[in-house]
This record gives sequence, C-alpha cells and structure tokens, in this order.
Amino acid sequence: MSAPRATVVLVHGAWHGPWCWELLAPYLEAQGLAVQCPALPSAGEAPAGLAEDASHLSGVLRHISGPVVLCGHSYGGMVISATDTGQTDIRRLVYVCAYLTQAGESLESSLRNAGERRPGHWVRHLPDGRTQVDAERAGALFYHDCPDATRNWAIGQLRPQWARVLAQPAEVPAWQRHTTTTTYVVCNADRALAPRIQREVYGPRAQQVVTLDSGHSPFLSQPRQLAQVLAAIRLS
Repeated sequence: MSAPRATVVLVHGAWHGPWCWELLAPYLEAQGLAVQCPALPSAGEAPAGLAEDASHLSGVLRHISGPVVLCGHSYGGMVISATDTGQTDIRRLVYVCAYLTQAGESLESSLRNAGERRPGHWVRHLPDGRTQVDAERAGALFYHDCPDATRNWAIGQLRPQWARVLAQPAEVPAWQRHTTTTTYVVCNADRALAPRIQREVYGPRAQQVVTLDSGHSPFLSQPRQLAQVLAAIRLS
C-alpha cells in the first residue's frame, strides 16, 4: 500500500493573500504534494484578528485527511502557532522567515524583546483600524530580490491588514505544545524581519534550521529552492 499523500498548507503573512503562493505551488505539486492556501480573515474587509485567523485555519485543517506540513510565512507564523492542530496529522511545522514567538508574546512584543523596532516605522495606520504598506516601501522590504515583473505584480496584490494582529499573542504556541518537529527557514537577505532575529532568537526554538539566501519572499524570488526544502521535510 502506498503512503498517504501529504498536504502542504501554506499560510500567508500580513497584507498578503493566497496569491503569494502561485509560483511555489506548482513546484510542490510536481513533487506529488497536495497544496492548500487559505485566505486569512484579517486581510479581508470585516474586522478580524489572530483568533479569527487561527479559527479559520483550524477549520481548514480539520477537513484534510492524511499527513500535513503546516507552513507559515512572516505573520503567518503567528497563525500556525495559535491554531488548534490537535485533530490533524501534523508532521512538521515550518516557519519561513516568520514570527516564532514564545507563549504570551505578540508580534510587536517579540520584536521589542529581541531589541528591534516595531514594524510601525514602515506601516501606515488607516482610520478604520487597518494598516497598509506603501508600494515603494513594500518593493524594497518584501520583494527587492524578485524580478521586476514579479515585484510589480506582487505590490499590486497587497491589501490592508487589520492592525490588531500586531499586538495579539499566541498564548501557547503550537511549537511548544506539539510533539512534531519544527523547522525554521532563515532568509539571509531579509529586509523586513532582521536575519539576526531569525538566526539568534527564532531559529534556536526550532529543531531544524534551514537557510536560504533570499529576501523576505522566497516563494516569489526562489520558489524552486523553497519547494525543495518543503518537499524534503514533508514526512521525515
């Protein structure tokens, strides 16, 4: 009997959406993996925060049969940490240049504890309670190592994000309560989340650390290489 097909669940970061995985997904599917890319409520029109994102992801996971690799990018790391994974066969938690916070830490408090400025110096707060990154800064922060066409396309896809996600903690993160292995992918050329924090703060909390010489969006700048990382660890 053949082994059950694994599913990679890709959880996007702030201001992004399922669109950001469009270049990566075909490489994973070519490896025989199923791919799911949920849309987080906190990047939508109705007010939502980390709890709503985690609840939505929990619902997605409950409908997947077989082994799962749960992968979060940037703020998506907060979401996979806060999600109820108890009813799902999670084989690996993967944090891609993501916030791998301790119990009770929010995205903002984790940065402060690491001696880093909060992201507010490049985030604009909107009157309705959402946040936005302007196009010029987004290009430099998120996509500086992407081809021009890819960078311009990605900037055009960005959407406002509800600000509350920045201050809400994952009370007991999945990586602390789950028995499965955690992998951290450090992006050495990241301009949005300091590589120093990735290497010295978040990486040591994982059982495995993988390094890519990429910026903050390896799923766009190096999709083949990131797919190789995810395919290699899918059931190990």
